[in-house]
Amino acid sequence: MRPIVIDARDPREAMPQIARDCGAALLAVPDDAAIAWAAQLESAGVRALDLSTAHRTTDGVFYGLPELFGAPPAGTKLVSNPGCYPTATLLALLPLVRAGLVHDRGLSVLGCSGTSGAGKAVRDDLHFSELFGNVYPYKVGEHKHIGEIQQKLGIAASFVTQLVPIVRGLLVTAFVPTDAEPATLHDTLAASYEGHPWITVLPEPGLGLGVRHVVGTHQAVIAVGPRADGGVVPVFAAIDNLLRGAASQALHTLNLWLGLPAELGLPEPMRALPGGVPGMTRMLA
Repeated sequence: MRPIVIDARDPREAMPQIARDCGAALLAVPDDAAIAWAAQLESAGVRALDLSTAHRTTDGVFYGLPELFGAPPAGTKLVSNPGCYPTATLLALLPLVRAGLVHDRGLSVLGCSGTSGAGKAVRDDLHFSELFGNVYPYKVGEHKHIGEIQQKLGIAASFVTQLVPIVRGLLVTAFVPTDAEPATLHDTLAASYEGHPWITVLPEPGLGLGVRHVVGTHQAVIAVGPRADGGVVPVFAAIDNLLRGAASQALHTLNLWLGLPAELGLPEPMRALPGGVPGMTRMLA
């Protein structure tokens, strides 16, 4: 099996080659193009894995987050790859929701990410010399991931994002309304991810949640706050927005979909609990 890169604006131009040479296609294109390509691929009998937002909330489209939804079933024609913020948020919260530990009102999520998560447009607010020494919320109340997160959780949630002066990496903090003890939330998450090597549940929050630990990896690092203040427990998740939040997640799902070893082409899982402050070289490797 070898990858083939197709650079064509009109899917009809490339479809004969794709149908002949490809068992599956990954779509890294804008939403409108993804819709057109997915339709053409389905007609040609080629499986499509879409990294855009076009199909993430479409009924009947498989959602590619392996630790929570498993491998795409046989016969699946289209898989939607989750966004970076939904990935971290769902990994932190969905096992708790499924266990009935989260109230259906009052859930709030704060997400902080670097400039690579906000696109590559030439804008003053994304220019690193302007962002350095600054932090601000963006797209409050209208972020494109709100609907995706709420649909997959099955409950309402307030979701606010902040841009922080780093290039890549993402940390979410969920303020979970619950009657359960923090230890119960922790144990539920640990049990849910037992046997999933790319998910690390820390004994407690701290420096191990630093995004430098996860940049360049497929790892998600999760932790639960040790206290419930006012009936709310903080739950945290850190990921690399460009790998676990996009490319490596798509590869993980594709491996399972094609019946290949899950680890094929992925960075190795963490062998020890992250801790301390990793050196800057960790991010530049």
